[in-house]
Amino acid sequence: MPGPLHAPTVLFCYPFRYRDPLSGKWVKARYKAERSELIARYAEWEIIGEPEVRRPQKGTFSPWRTR
Repeated sequence: MPGPLHAPTVLFCYPFRYRDPLSGKWVKARYKAERSELIARYAEWEIIGEPEVRRPQKGTFSPWRTR
């Protein structure tokens, strides 16, 4: 049987801070995001730490699975 048709996607999610447009203060985000999301969403932002590497898990999840 042949392998997958595409390579598994690896995500690099960064902790960051952004400048609040109303107050002008820097705010540490409560989530991690990819660099492309930061560029699209915030006018001023800054990465403040090492990336979290997220790889896809094999298999599927089912809440009704019986063992």
